[in-house]
Amino acid sequence: MLDTQATTGVTLGSELTRPAMGRPRDTNALPVREQELEKQMKRREFLAAAGASALMAATARSWAAGIGAGPGDDAPAGIAIDLKKAIGGLPHVWERCAGSDRTVVGLRDQWRKDLVRAGRDCGILSVRCHGLFDDEMGIAASGGNYNYLYVDQVYDFMLDNGVRPFVELSFMPEAFASSANRMFFYKGNVSPPTNWRDWHDMVQAFTAHCVKRYGAAEVAQWQFEVWNEPNIGFWAGTKAEYFELYRQSVLAVKSVDKRIAVGGPATAMLAWIPDMIQFCAANNLPLDFVSTHIYPNDPQRGIFGKEHAFSYEQVMPKGIAQVKQQVESSAMPHLPLLITEWSSQNPAFMADTIRNCIGLTECMSYWTFSNVFEELGVPGTVFNNTFGLLDQYGIPRTSFHAMSLLRKLGEKRLQTGDSPVLATQRPDGSIAMLVWNLIPEAASGAFANGNPAASAAGASLAKGAPLVLNLQLNGLDGRKQIRVSEVNDHTGSAIPAWEAMGKPASPTREQIANLHRAATLPAATVSALKGSASETFSITLPPNGIALLELDA
Repeated sequence: MLDTQATTGVTLGSELTRPAMGRPRDTNALPVREQELEKQMKRREFLAAAGASALMAATARSWAAGIGAGPGDDAPAGIAIDLKKAIGGLPHVWERCAGSDRTVVGLRDQWRKDLVRAGRDCGILSVRCHGLFDDEMGIAASGGNYNYLYVDQVYDFMLDNGVRPFVELSFMPEAFASSANRMFFYKGNVSPPTNWRDWHDMVQAFTAHCVKRYGAAEVAQWQFEVWNEPNIGFWAGTKAEYFELYRQSVLAVKSVDKRIAVGGPATAMLAWIPDMIQFCAANNLPLDFVSTHIYPNDPQRGIFGKEHAFSYEQVMPKGIAQVKQQVESSAMPHLPLLITEWSSQNPAFMADTIRNCIGLTECMSYWTFSNVFEELGVPGTVFNNTFGLLDQYGIPRTSFHAMSLLRKLGEKRLQTGDSPVLATQRPDGSIAMLVWNLIPEAASGAFANGNPAASAAGASLAKGAPLVLNLQLNGLDGRKQIRVSEVNDHTGSAIPAWEAMGKPASPTREQIANLHRAATLPAATVSALKGSASETFSITLPPNGIALLELDA
């Protein structure tokens, strides 16, 4: 139910009335929500999710349930693909945005190198960062004397390299904060403002500065998202206070240019979407999109009403479909739905999830593109259990290569049935097909559940059986060769080489160069075809491996 306080509003310039049991002002922790954080933010502590095997009691997709069961389960899977039968479009929603640690790390050389590579190889179009208004950015560190030196440098670099800012309006400048509730190693303040006018004026001035510096036409193509995960520990206020934060933010941005898209609530676990829409409709406030986050190991009770409702592999598509239905049945049924955080280090899980989310969302922003990431402090080793498509020193992970192969898919989807195949046609008539061998969570440990600790530092290699796919390719029109690019534990991964070195926490410069070479994706192999109209092509995929198959026009 929508909090009735949210519809009352707070006028510009008014003071917040603090509750009797006010928020603590003398700690960098979040004692008011410690139990909630411990339960709901395991992904940021990178703990193995408890009860994983019980989750697999739910029904898996029919093709996945039969693979990875054991050495004797080696019957080839036959899949017919009509290369001339398009069944719909394939918007590359996973390229629209990627996440990043706080904005200030955009000044660092490694982050910048990672950004250039993510844009070039993975097609990332925009980047969403936390902490735009943290004091270390300097924008409002002195209160109303705004300083844009650092944000200009970060945004200039992004735009110079073809990547737009996806502006997350967070966190609270200390000069405006109503308490000392702070978050993470970098101590981002997550309290509401003492005075709403301060927040409104800062957002308005920041927006006006961006328009002046980059032009109204450019900024009108950005998205402005209000805060991050206000339903858990990233917001020390109430739901009503978050809705007031949204009111002040959207009014501030739209006062500069009504064309700029503003949305939220950027919640964890797909929460608050109906309430957000109801609040904006009831108060005649603009809402250009709704945004939320979903991780496969999120507590399912808050999403589906009970724990263990679905397998890890089903949580994201089932949850996003549920939210899409909430939007379509609301007062604003045509709002774009943006998933502004999700993650996995399993190439097969990534491919399967993206395939199963087709048509459900306009954006799937992967968290994060770079391992320059310090929510829990400075990483202690070159390969670590934190987020990123790229590791320290820019060494690519298999998740990076998965994104680079996904980028090569076409824009028209071809008929494949319910199978581990995503077949597409490109604008020039060439064919790109992604195939995968996803091992269900119960059979693969924590590898498939979106938890980076399961694969990033080599703590767990993929378990399960290889999968033989027999692809019946119809409509070949005499094509005589097929190119195959693979990504798995041993192809496109530096982990085996690092383990052979003895897992050095601080590799030498020579070792780093060798790790880069080991992580480089090999050139595609070329296999001959008979040149007939129809032919069967067979491929064997290791556990949680993927492969891109390409046919020229």
